[in-house]
Amino acid sequence: MAFRLLVAHSPAERDAARQVEADVFLQAFGNTPELLAQEYGPYEERSRFVAVIDDESGVALGTARLITDGAAPVKTVLDIAGAPWHLPVAESLAAVDLEPATVWDVASLAVDPRYRAGAAGAEVSVALCHGIWRYARNCGVPGMVTILDDRVHRLVRAMGLPWHAMAGATSQPYLGSPASTPCVFAVATAEAEVYGSRPDLAPALDHGVFRSITVDPADLAATRGTFVDSAEPALVGAPRRDTTGWRPPTVRRESAPLR
Repeated sequence: MAFRLLVAHSPAERDAARQVEADVFLQAFGNTPELLAQEYGPYEERSRFVAVIDDESGVALGTARLITDGAAPVKTVLDIAGAPWHLPVAESLAAVDLEPATVWDVASLAVDPRYRAGAAGAEVSVALCHGIWRYARNCGVPGMVTILDDRVHRLVRAMGLPWHAMAGATSQPYLGSPASTPCVFAVATAEAEVYGSRPDLAPALDHGVFRSITVDPADLAATRGTFVDSAEPALVGAPRRDTTGWRPPTVRRESAPLR
C-alpha cells in the first residue's frame, strides 16, 4: 500500500475526497448525497480537501473539507451566530486576535471506518490534522473555526491540538450530537502549544513524520486545492505526479471517526 497525504487538486482527487466524506456521513448520520449537496453546494468553489489517498487505487482513506474565507462568512461562522449559541462571533474571535472575515472553516472530517483502528489507522487521523495545520500555514491563514462534538474535542485536545472553545461558547445539543462546542484554532500560537502539551506527537503533527503515510511538502503547497473544473485544463502549479485515474444551513456534523 502507498498512502499519501495531499491537498486534492485534480478532479479525480477531489472526487475521491468527496466520496469518503459522503460514505462516512451516510453511514454515521444517514446524510444523503442530496443533503450534502444542499449543505456544502454553496461552498463548493471555496472548498479544499486535505486527504490521505491510496496511490494504487486512487481511493481516499480520509479527508477534511476546508472552506476558505470569501465574500460571505464561512459555514461555521453562520452556524454559531444562530441557534443554539447566538454567539457574537466578532467578539468571540477577537479574544484570540482573529476576525470572522479571515478565518477558514474545518467543515468536515471523515475517516473510512477501515482505517480508524490500530497504529496505521491512528496515523490517518493524525496525518489529516497535520495536513490541515500545515496547509493553513502555507496559505497564510491566521486561524480556523469548527463545531466539535465534545467527545471529538476531548480527543483532539488529548492529541495536543489547540482547538479551544470559543469565548462565550457553551456545550449544546446540536444536529444529532448530544453535546457540541464551537472551537477555534489560532495558528500563531499553535506550535508552542503542541510542543508544550504533546512533544511526543509534535514530529507528526508539525512536520508530518509518519511510518505508513508519505508526506511531500509540495503536496501541501498553497498552490494546490483551488477549484478545478473537470472540463478545463489543470491550473499552473498542479501536482507534479500524474494523479488522474446567506441562509444558515440545516445540518452540519463532524464525522464519526473521531467520536
